[in-house]
Amino acid sequence: MTACDVVVIGAGPGGYVAAIRAAQLGAKTIVVERAEVGGVCLNWGCIPTKTFVYTAEAYRKLQHAKELGITIDGVVGIDMKAVIKRKEGVIRRNKAGINALFKANGITVMQGDARITAPGRIQVGNETIAAKSIIIATGSSPAQIPGLETDGKHIITSTEALELPEVPKHALIIGAGPIGAEFACIWQAFGAKVTMVEMMPQVMPLEDAEIAGLMEKELIKKGIDVRTETTVAKLEAHATGVHVELKGKKADSLDVDIVLVGIGRKFHSEVVSESPNLGVRLSKRGFIEVDARMETSVKGIFAIGDVTGKTMLAHGASAEGLVAAANATGGHKTMDYRVVPSCTFTSPEVASVGLTEAKAREKGIKVRVGRFPFAASGRAATMGETSGMVKIVADASTDEVIGVHIMGPEAGELIAEAALAMKMEATVAEIAHTIHTHPTLAETLMEAADDYFGLGIHTPPRKG
Repeated sequence: MTACDVVVIGAGPGGYVAAIRAAQLGAKTIVVERAEVGGVCLNWGCIPTKTFVYTAEAYRKLQHAKELGITIDGVVGIDMKAVIKRKEGVIRRNKAGINALFKANGITVMQGDARITAPGRIQVGNETIAAKSIIIATGSSPAQIPGLETDGKHIITSTEALELPEVPKHALIIGAGPIGAEFACIWQAFGAKVTMVEMMPQVMPLEDAEIAGLMEKELIKKGIDVRTETTVAKLEAHATGVHVELKGKKADSLDVDIVLVGIGRKFHSEVVSESPNLGVRLSKRGFIEVDARMETSVKGIFAIGDVTGKTMLAHGASAEGLVAAANATGGHKTMDYRVVPSCTFTSPEVASVGLTEAKAREKGIKVRVGRFPFAASGRAATMGETSGMVKIVADASTDEVIGVHIMGPEAGELIAEAALAMKMEATVAEIAHTIHTHPTLAETLMEAADDYFGLGIHTPPRKG
C-alpha cells in the first residue's frame, strides 16, 4: 500500500492545479490520470481549438490585407495538415510543461483508472493508495444524444473536428453555444459553408440577450446560415455525407459533408458511482454534488471541475482546484462563483462575468446599464475591428457592478478587468474614474462606465 496526504484523480486544468497547490502547501501528493496529462482542455478542447481560432483569424486578416496596406504575391490558402501539426506541437509543449511542474513539486504521477473503494482508499489497478484527502477531477466528455449519435466520420464531436484532414465544403453545426459558435467561425474563415441550428431563441443562449443579438448579426454578416428555434428531426449518414431534416422555425432538408454535434456533456463520475456504498451524493443528472468548500457529502473527499456540473470552464476548474487543495490540507476556503468570467472565442470574441441584464431583473434588482460601442473606439478603428460593444450592468441603488458583457476584439482579455472590479465590489464610478491608457481597447470599459451616468465623452447624450 502506498501512503500519501492527497490523491488527485485526473490531471486536467482542475486536477493538475489542485495537485501543485497541495504540494506547495506541504502535502505529499499523488496524481492518477487514465488518459493524457492536461485533460480535455489541453488535448481536445481549449488549447487545440484556440490554435485553430488563431489560424482562422490570421487567415481572415490576410484575405483583407489590401485594406491594411499589405500586398501579397501568390495564393493564400489553408493547409490543414500544417494546421494540425502546429496544434499538436502546442499541445506537446504544454504537456511537457505540466510534467515538469509535477517533477519540480515532487508530485508522483500514476497512469491508470482510479476507483475510490472507501474514504481514504483508492484502487489503481493492483495498487492501493491510502490518502488523508481525495480530490476528484475526472471531468466530462461529449455525450451521445438520442437521435444525434455520432459515428466519428460524418457525424462528429469537437474531438474529431480537430483532426479533419480537409476543410468541409458544407458543415451543419448543432448548437450555437461556445463549441458550435467557435467552430462556425473557424470553418467559415477556412472557406466552408456553415449552417448552424439552435433550439433556443438566440445564439449563445447563456449570454446577455443584447450581446447575443449583436453576435447573431455578425455571424449572418459572415455568411453563416443561423437558424434559431430550430432542431434536427432526422440525420441519415451515407457514404459521402449526411442528409439532414430540420424542424421548427426554419424547417428544411439539406445535405452536408459533416455534422458537428456541439451539445451535451457526460459527467465522468464513475470513480464514485461504481462504489454506491461510499455515500458520495450524485445529482439526477449524474454530477457530483459539492458544497462551497468543494467537499462532497463524504468528509475528506472533494470534487472539482466539470464533474461537479458547475462552471464547465477550465479556469473555473482551476479556481475550484485551488479551493479544494487548501481545504484538503487543513485550510478554510470557499468558491466565489459570482465572479467567474467566461469567453467564447468567436470572431469577434464574446466574454462576460456576473449577471445578465435579464437575470438581474429576474432577481428583483433595479438595474441601470452603461454601453460603449467598439465603433467609437480609436484603437478598434486602427485594428479594423469595430463590431460589438461593452455593456455594464449595475445595481441602480448602489451603482455596484453586477455584470459586464463584451462582444468585440480581445473581449477575453478585457473581461479580466471587469472580474477584478466585481471581486473588489467596485462601483461603476470607480471604473469611470480610473484613467485608462490611450489608445487601447480597455478604454471601452471606462467609456461604458461614463455612459452609465450619461456622461460619455464619445457617445451621444442619453435621451431623457
